[in-house]
Amino acid sequence: MSTTVNQDLGDISEPESEYYGGDISELIQDYREPVIIGDGYFADQEGNPDEPQSTASDSTRSGGTVSDPSTSSLGKRKASSSSPSDIVERPLKRAYILDERTSRSDLPQDPGAPCIIAHCPRVQQLLENKQISKGVRYELARLVSTGKIAYRDLTESRIDALRGSNQEAARKVGSLFTGSDDTGNPAIDSAFAQELAAHLPWEELDREETALSQDPYAGIGNNPDIPGWYGGKVEFRGRLQAHTNGTIKSFKIVLDSCTLGTSCRFMRRFGSWSFIRVKIPLEIFHDPKNNLSLFFRKQFIIWGNVFRACYAKDDNVFFYWTNERFPPASPVPGRLSFEDFIMWHNPLKEEANAHQHMTKWASRTQLGFSNSIPGPRLLQEHLLIEPDIVNEKGSDMTDGCGLSSNSIHRFLLYQLSLESLPTAFQFRLAGNKGMLLLRDDASNASSRDDEMRAWVRPSQTKIQYPQGLALDPAMLTFDILRTSHMTSPSRLSTEVIINLAENGVPHSVFVELLKTSIREMVRGLTTWDGPDATFNLWMNVERAGGVLMARRAREAVGEARARGFSSRSPEEDELEDYDDEDDEADTPRSAPWWTDQISGCPSTLEETVMVLLDSGFHVKSCPILREKLNCVVTNKIENRTGNLRLTLEQSCIAFAVPDPFGVLGPEEIQIKSSRRNLKTNDGLLTDIILGDVLITRNPCKVGTDVRKVKAVDNPLLRNYVDVIVFSVQGHRRLIDWLAGGDYDGDKVLAMWALALVLPFENASEKLGSEPPGLDLSFTRDQEKGKAFLERTGGWETSKRMQAMQVYLLGALRDTSQVGKYSSMHVNTIYRRGYNHPLTVKLAYKFCRVLDAPKTGWRIRPETLSADLREYHHPSGPQWKAMEKSKKKSGKFRGSAINVPYLHRDGTSRWVHGRFIMDVLRDAAIKEKEYLLIEMDKIFKPLENGQADADLLRPWADAEAWAERGELAFVHRKKSDLKRIELHVQAIYDQNKAHFKNNSNTNSGVQFTGLPIEVRQDKLRSISKAFASGPPIEDLQTIPDAATLARYRASYAYKYDAEMNSRKGGWSRFPWNVALRELCLIKASALGPYKAVTSNFYERFRLVKRV
Repeated sequence: MSTTVNQDLGDISEPESEYYGGDISELIQDYREPVIIGDGYFADQEGNPDEPQSTASDSTRSGGTVSDPSTSSLGKRKASSSSPSDIVERPLKRAYILDERTSRSDLPQDPGAPCIIAHCPRVQQLLENKQISKGVRYELARLVSTGKIAYRDLTESRIDALRGSNQEAARKVGSLFTGSDDTGNPAIDSAFAQELAAHLPWEELDREETALSQDPYAGIGNNPDIPGWYGGKVEFRGRLQAHTNGTIKSFKIVLDSCTLGTSCRFMRRFGSWSFIRVKIPLEIFHDPKNNLSLFFRKQFIIWGNVFRACYAKDDNVFFYWTNERFPPASPVPGRLSFEDFIMWHNPLKEEANAHQHMTKWASRTQLGFSNSIPGPRLLQEHLLIEPDIVNEKGSDMTDGCGLSSNSIHRFLLYQLSLESLPTAFQFRLAGNKGMLLLRDDASNASSRDDEMRAWVRPSQTKIQYPQGLALDPAMLTFDILRTSHMTSPSRLSTEVIINLAENGVPHSVFVELLKTSIREMVRGLTTWDGPDATFNLWMNVERAGGVLMARRAREAVGEARARGFSSRSPEEDELEDYDDEDDEADTPRSAPWWTDQISGCPSTLEETVMVLLDSGFHVKSCPILREKLNCVVTNKIENRTGNLRLTLEQSCIAFAVPDPFGVLGPEEIQIKSSRRNLKTNDGLLTDIILGDVLITRNPCKVGTDVRKVKAVDNPLLRNYVDVIVFSVQGHRRLIDWLAGGDYDGDKVLAMWALALVLPFENASEKLGSEPPGLDLSFTRDQEKGKAFLERTGGWETSKRMQAMQVYLLGALRDTSQVGKYSSMHVNTIYRRGYNHPLTVKLAYKFCRVLDAPKTGWRIRPETLSADLREYHHPSGPQWKAMEKSKKKSGKFRGSAINVPYLHRDGTSRWVHGRFIMDVLRDAAIKEKEYLLIEMDKIFKPLENGQADADLLRPWADAEAWAERGELAFVHRKKSDLKRIELHVQAIYDQNKAHFKNNSNTNSGVQFTGLPIEVRQDKLRSISKAFASGPPIEDLQTIPDAATLARYRASYAYKYDAEMNSRKGGWSRFPWNVALRELCLIKASALGPYKAVTSNFYERFRLVKRV
């Protein structure tokens, strides 16, 4: 391997097009190159060797990695002058890099120079000789990449101790090298078994390794020897880190902990360990000079294995483990090369694929990475073609949706334990994608037999495979992304609100909707008296937090999306956005939002309130319940008034599908649910909506993106439930009016509230087409697959791979432009008006920029510069600044810069009075202020502050018991109770000191501002210490652990009340460490109660009493 910089990259990877070819100097950052000597050490300016720099690779230098000892010397030292084992004997030093920036600042970096994540020849040989498992190898590489261990720490004796399966050995790595205890405590592991099973990967990784070693197709599911199991569920992740030294910016890959997660076709077929997903921090991703496209064309080395970036999606880059070795040697047996892997999925030489633009061809790689679970396997002859319905004007009325037999839907019903037969599902199969709709056709016998058949339309086929060739079993196994379900009610985004207001809905309707939705929610959470009040409160708290669905999503791990589960409430989904860029802690993290099974204390506020309520506590007498419920209500008020999304009872969201029988007329749809959960305008519940409705989808940028249509009930469509069926008649595909939608998995929001529907008027259809002259603002890469093959056919393999990566990593180019055009569009709406021609043109520019990685359209630099001068504003409109501030901090902080907010242009004929979001912002602020004052009154502290006698009684009974009996026995009983007191007092003091220290950190981050995993770990460390003593074997008179737990919890409550007598008589301490035991004491004191396991309890759902 040569360390000489290749100054001519044009012939390596840049296609001859206006975008990719020619001068790319604006992408090049300052360049510097280290001096590498023969054995892989960096040299300082005196030529003194350093230990290999294993974790960093400059984005602007060519040799910032360990080189092959046999090929790279630069005349400094011969490779034979030191053995591999010498590397770890030398003391660690920082590498000194020769600064060649002055002479090389105009040179691009060499993508041929590898980036070492973790590699040392001596260690690699040990790992091979000792047959160390894949999970252990990854853990060692992770610790090296984070700088927690050095290669010299990886001695033969330590590695020898890590032999065995992943389950046996991987958990030893932490204790062996970093001193953290990850070897597992049987009692703790038993208590947290369900949580550990949901995120610890080692047992699953062993199962996958064993299965794939016996059958290379075992991971794709449908294996009779392992029923119900499939592979690809272990996630290997990393993140990009940037380091700046003066004007020099360098990148490195840091590996994150391995965990269980979602699966995809590629991972099931080739093994979880064949892929690594690298996350790019947003500040790097949106930097227009990040140079990421060049950096990610390198080889990435982990213990001699070579990974290459094979696809980029948003701020994620996917690495594939190739058959290459480092240093170069014979290929790894049994592995596909980078090119073979790409061509296995999307053969470029196939004529239909070769006629695609390369940008479009590259975008099809995403199909293999789609989060999915394997469905049934189809016989190749049962994959059939169904013609698209195309009208006389050339509009494809069924674009993206095919048909499937009843037997496939039944299979999914039982496989996913769904409540009813799914009408449709989103899928991938071979080179096809989109939706498949139940073929409920009495005239077609093949749709009713037991054979599984799928009828795909030409519009669904994205990749063609050679005719007559037997497809890989992975290609014939359904990848199931989602099944059909209908959610109601739903929420209106700011984009939809703006559209509705601009199309005739009065502002007062939205203000009233804001007040009504918030006050109904608050009323449900603050009504504590009356028949069934406690039961209704429990149900309202569960609904507000989406608790039951979140529990199921936590348990389902990678299958939550396919099953239709959501892991958080809508407010949390939109507002929770912290970015932890620090290295991970040495100790294993808890899984987010799981209950602490030692104390029994849930992680979420809503679940804590529910546990206290169903144990018999009441808001009017229990301070901790009162405080938690107050937090729930206050958070909901702040969220709903801060993000300006409105809950609409008369609305639903579901997949859009085309009418399979053609019985719906133009501008007609059918909305039918499998349950009576759709609220009509008179407040009743129904399963079908009739009359005028408004429909829209995301994004909603121009006036025609919301459309008034008619909902009908057609008897032929009676079985098509939990979907919105669209007519296939008319001069244009109906869903195409909604931001160019199709039926490949688009979800549609339908609204039938009369206050919105009656005043709404459809916008001019002219707004639904791109404005003339839009192409002049863009260039487009024109290279097609055939031209690419001809251009690169005679190139070396490495150069051809890098040329391919230019397209595969296309999402890394122009990464900041989507956000810029989104902001400029918002600014122009506010200033010039929603339907102003310039506003409409910016909306369509935004859509093209968004789709650039797969379409090849690129905004011209001069157009971008002109648009920024004309439409950019440093502060933007005040309502938008308020929304952004809420998302980041939860509080509105005002403008961060000393620039006035953007003002409306009252002279524009497209501006009609006040802007709807300004009106809503003012109304939300007033409503929030009013409600928070009311909450202060409702949740004012309890006046008497008396401790709960039921919780005090066990300890009082224990003290009375200790006074009875012979004197010697009395002394022993009192001694045991004293041990309990001292233990509780010690933990109390420890807890107080712990949180005092955390609240006085220099970081300025309070405890509640920390990531949930960090908060859980801190609380669990206290509860574990509390439950660990005093040892039951040291207590002569306490009969069993259950009695000890009861006494300990009761005394903790008593002691806490005494210590806080001047502060309301309580703190969170006893509840954090012994909530389950305190709830048991309360329930048993109130009368008859029922013991139940957590697994049963967490699936319980209350229903209203008839």
